[in-house]
This record gives sequence, structure tokens and C-alpha cells, in this order.
Amino acid sequence: MRHIYSFFLTLTLALNVGAQTTVPYVSIHDIQYVSPTNLANCVDSSQYENQLVRTRGIVIVDGGRVEVPSSAVQGGFRPFMYIVDTAAAGQMGPFKAVEVAGWYPSGNQLVPHPVAWQVVAGDVVEVIGIVKNFNRQTQIEPQQFSHINLISSNAPVPQPTVVSIGQLNDNNRVNQLTTGEQWEGAFVELQNVTVVNVEYFANGTRVSFDVVDGNGNRINVSDRFIAQKLPSYQVTNPNSPYATINGGPGTGTFQAPVVGAFYQKLKGIILHSANGCTGLNGRGYELNPFDSTHYVLGATPPVISDIQRIPPVPNPTQSVKITFIANDPDGTVANAKVFYSSNLSTPVAQFDSITATLKPGTTDEYEVTLPPQALNTVVRYYIKAVDNQGNVARQPVGTFNNEPRVFHYTVRSSGMVIPDLQYALDGGASPYVGRQVTVKGIVTATAKDQDLGYVYIQDPDYNEWAGIWCVGVGLFDLFRHEEVVVTGVVEEFFNYTRLQVVNVQKTGKLDSTAVQPVILNPSDSATLQPLNMEKYEGMLVRFQHPTQGQKIRITEPKLTFGEYRIGTQAGNTSPNNSFRVHAGRQSTTAFSSLWVQLVTDTMYATVDGTMNVPPIVTSDTMTFDAVQGIVFFSFSNYKLHPRANDDFLGANFQMLPVTNRPNSPLNTKEFENVRVAIYPNPAKDILNITSSLSENATVTITDIQGRVVKRIELRPFEVNTYDITNFKPGLYIVSLTCQKGTVISNSKLVVQ
Repeated sequence: MRHIYSFFLTLTLALNVGAQTTVPYVSIHDIQYVSPTNLANCVDSSQYENQLVRTRGIVIVDGGRVEVPSSAVQGGFRPFMYIVDTAAAGQMGPFKAVEVAGWYPSGNQLVPHPVAWQVVAGDVVEVIGIVKNFNRQTQIEPQQFSHINLISSNAPVPQPTVVSIGQLNDNNRVNQLTTGEQWEGAFVELQNVTVVNVEYFANGTRVSFDVVDGNGNRINVSDRFIAQKLPSYQVTNPNSPYATINGGPGTGTFQAPVVGAFYQKLKGIILHSANGCTGLNGRGYELNPFDSTHYVLGATPPVISDIQRIPPVPNPTQSVKITFIANDPDGTVANAKVFYSSNLSTPVAQFDSITATLKPGTTDEYEVTLPPQALNTVVRYYIKAVDNQGNVARQPVGTFNNEPRVFHYTVRSSGMVIPDLQYALDGGASPYVGRQVTVKGIVTATAKDQDLGYVYIQDPDYNEWAGIWCVGVGLFDLFRHEEVVVTGVVEEFFNYTRLQVVNVQKTGKLDSTAVQPVILNPSDSATLQPLNMEKYEGMLVRFQHPTQGQKIRITEPKLTFGEYRIGTQAGNTSPNNSFRVHAGRQSTTAFSSLWVQLVTDTMYATVDGTMNVPPIVTSDTMTFDAVQGIVFFSFSNYKLHPRANDDFLGANFQMLPVTNRPNSPLNTKEFENVRVAIYPNPAKDILNITSSLSENATVTITDIQGRVVKRIELRPFEVNTYDITNFKPGLYIVSLTCQKGTVISNSKLVVQ
């Protein structure tokens, strides 16, 4: 009956065919195709976006299976069509499929098109519409009733192609545009995946769930179609086989899986809910099954959940209790073990094991106690459970460098430090994502004038993994060099670790010498490798030439999105011999300083924030003694965020001086009358220092590159004599710091 109706509808619409042919024909492949260069630069828009096009395709999904309620469309239902390029003869391939809006505007309302909700798989349709995108999902939007036409009904029914989750998303569910965009709108099959999260929403009437592959890559399985609607959901599509008018139950029938369920196969349409470098907060590429046969369950292994470690960061005298829940949906748990090692060179296959025991009075709550370890030991461990059928579950899932992933902790002397949040054995997310933590650090960047505009803190006791971005409450009142204790929830902001702060306390300590920038070579290929740069994420670093007295320079003055490159010599424009710098932009995807003059275009004076200083356009003639700032990660690249003009040292051109940066009011007045004497100056072998301070203090001597060359104790009311025979000739800074951490004085010292 449906095809009889469509036949007469098509016959009627044939009167419009002459008019339609004036609209240029574009294949689905050409509509969807995006070049590798654009995708690498986070541009996934169709080259035909906002243009009226005409195309043909084979229907992948019966129109009756779409189930998208919408009050914006007449009848409360929003139809869609999913079609594959006719040249593909029903076979999926890169950039071969597209989503079509199954409605058209009429007056002041949107009207569902009858062809869209009556087509079946294998029908061929011609569509005219404007190419648009919704959350970066490309769709063709017809503009009138005559823009959707049924052409024939005898094409091959499209079949899925096998793709991996890793082509679509990473293990944080961030879309991988370079390999995933080609499958947008396509019918695909995923294999051997495990459910890790189930989420009910819409008052419990709908459900979606996340699955991971063997490498931990993650994708959401969503409910665009009736196949995944729950029994509590009421059908809105009048052509749905589930509608009561068609003999159906009037509701969905899907039974949601449990966490730990294993699917041999999952099939469906790939839709895009953009995130990552796009700046949107979607769920990445998603799979939308449209038939009950698309869910192929395998034997379900035990489910391991609610993993806890007490204490999270032990000291050398403390043992560590690992607790977890293990149960089996279709059987019983035969045994559960924790495998661990305190030696980083031990292969995972050779870890020691301890059999977990049930907590008294429970049937699924297990615990294991790991022995104390020496200070700074990194302990790796994982959990394994086996059911009565021999099915094995393991946490964490996935592999890295051909080894299974593991949990880890580091033994510390006095609790958690920032490196615990940042250090990830597998180069992935923080091991504390989603947990509330408390750490101490020195403020290296603030939201004050003449600064980055964002707050960072750094642990002065470590030279790697030691910095972190802080967002949230109580941060605007922080000043550089203040020591603070912050409490917050660890989160991954598009693969960049930060703290969502809920409380911040100043300790009263102020120390301008505690954190010194890490010195790096901007053209050292080994340093610039992503896995090596990650340890400097959020830290204050300084790029300078490895040869003293030599300059670094801008090697590529204009990249995309306001970035430029610095290196040791002209022509260094590769990621292996130069480093990105970003300034002059603040938006939902850009977090650089508006107090830095050096930008790639004068338009940034008012685009993506208003710059507080006049722009100076970058040039490959510009050189510096050094450039410093905070290491940031976005758009799959590490880059430097200078905080203000004074982070550009020894420039060969004029920049505005930094003169009005707010200083901390902590502990300043009580030291106004302290006198410090340094002699002889210039010095050669011996340096004498006296102070009127009434307590022991710390003397820190740094060279012109910012490196600490000597840190010594100063006794009050006497001449303190120090041997400096090993100092190289040059200029040094001598800083005096009191016991509270306040820097009392900074003096120049010349060594001959």
C-alpha cells in the first residue's frame, strides 16, 4: 500500500521535474567529502554548506524506524532519511552517506514529508535542499514539498561496513575527525565491545549507553530509532511498526544492557555530536542502531565496578586497600584477584597477584590489601575476575604500547601532589578524573591585569607533571607567587587536565623564586614529541637556544587560528623542529592572553576577545633571547601561552613594558625596613651577604637564563661568606626569602 501511495505521489511530482533539473546535481560523496588537510585543522564542514544542491541516494533505513519526537514539527514527529550514494550500489564507503531532513517549511511551520516517513531500505530518492549542519552533523534540508521524490524501489538494500571505535573516537569519547568524519551518516558495524556506562534520561523513558573496544576507545550508543526505545516510551512516528495503528504495542521494547555486557556486534548509523577541537561539548561520533538484530550479545563476563583505593596516595608506612564490586549477570564469580608490581620495568604478565576476599556479610564486595612501599615508588595494578563459565573481566580495559592498561599510584611523604593528577602511565587521562582532590601549589598565572587571564598553579618541588589549570570559584583574588591549597574535581577538558575548584585557601606564603621555568629547546625533536611534551602540560616553561648567547626566532609567522612557530633557526617550520605559540584570543576554544601584543593578525584586537594592548603582527625577522609561558594543549597540538609582554625576553623590537601588574599584599610591610648587603660586587671567588632580618633566611642565586645555580642558608646579623669559584662569568640575581616564603629582596650580582 505504501508503494502505491508513493507511485501516485511521484507521478504528481513529476510535473515539477523540469524545474528541479535547474538545480546543480552533486553526488553524496562530493557533498560529504572533506580534505585531509581541513580535517587535520578541525574543519569538517561540507564545501557545499549553505548551497542548494540536488542529489540521489539509496535509502538505508525504513522511514518508519526513525523515532524523534519534536514539538517544532507538525504532528510532533521529526522524520529523517539516511541515504547512500547511488554510485556505491548500496555499499558503504568513505563519505558515501548523508542525513536528509524529512520535513520542509510551509508558512510558519515545519511539515513532515510523507515520502520521508514511508520510504524503505532499497528505495532510491532524489532530494533537493540546502546543505546545513547541526552540531557539525551535515544534513540536507529540503525547502519545499517538491524537493523529495521517490525515483525507484529496486536498489540493493545497503549493508554495513566494519569500522573500529578508534577510527571514530578516542578513549575519552573525543571525535577523531581525520578518520571518523568519512563515516558520518553511514551504516557501520562495531565488533567485540563492552558496555561501560548506561544512562537513563527523559524521566526514565529513554536510554543510551557507552561501549569500549579492546583499546579503551569509547562511543555512545544512542536512540535515534525505535529499536532502542524503552517500554516506557510512547511512539510518535505514525508509520512505525511499533505504532498501535500498525499493530504494534505503541511503545518501545528495548531492554537496556548492564555495565559489563559484551556485544560481539553492534550495528547502526553513525551520527556526529561534535566535541574536542570543534569547541562543542557533544558526545563525539555516536552509533544509532535501527533494528533489534543490530544488538548481538556474546557471553557476558563478570562486571567489575565501584573500584576504590584507601588511601588514594599512601606514605611509606601505609598499606593500601583495594576494594571493588564484582558480579556476573549470567552466572557466578569464580574468583577475583588483584595483580600488582612495584617495579616499573616488570611486564604486566609477570605481576604478583593476591586473591581478593569477600567483605563479611556481602556477596559481591571484594577487597585486597597491598603492602607498603618505599617513598616515590610507583605501584601498578589491575583487577581480574573470572566467572563460572571461564569468561574473564579486567579493569582497566585497553592496551598501551602493546601492554594492558593498569591503574597506578605513587608513594608520597605527605599526601597527594599535582604530579599525581597529571602523571598518566599510558599518556591518557588523569587517573583521578571525576574525583575530588586537594593539592598545594604556587600561582604561576592569574586572572589579573597584565597576566594570562586564567589561573595556573605549580608544585615547586617537581620539574615534570607539576602544573595544572584551575577553573571554578575563589580564583580571581589570587596573585602570582602565592602558595595556595586548592580543592576541586579533576576533569579532562578535551584531553587537557584541569581542576574544577570548589575551595581555595592561601597559606600566607609568598615566594617569587620557588617556581623557575623549565628550560627547553624549541627545535629539539625528542622534546617536542607529544608523549614527551605532555609532562610539561600546565607548567611554566622557557624556550631558548641551547647555545648561550644565540637567539631564537619566529620561524613561521602565521598558522591557523592565530598561532605561530618559534625555533632556533629560519626554516624550522615542522612540528619536529619548532613550537607553536598562541596569543590574543579568548573564546570557548581559545585560552590565550589578551595582554600579549604579538599576534598573527590585527583583527585579533577585537576578534575572540578584546586585546588590552595594541597588536604587533608577527614576522620571521623577529628574534628573542627566550620566550616563556604556560604549556597548553588543544586541537591535537601542544602550544605555549605567554602570559604578558614580559614573557618575551630580549626581543629585537619594541614591546610595551609591563608596569602595573597587581602584586600580592601578603607579608610586604613587615619587611620594608630590612637591609641586605652583597659584596664584593663584581665578585670573583667569594661572595659576602649580610642582612638585618631577625631570622634565618634562604638565598637563591639564579643565572640570567633563570636557572637556580645555588640555594644557601643565610644567618641573621653576621657576615655570611660563600664560595662562588665555580660560577661562570656573567650576570646573576640574588634573592633573599624569609621563612614564610616571602621574597624580601632581589639584587644583581656580576661575577668576573
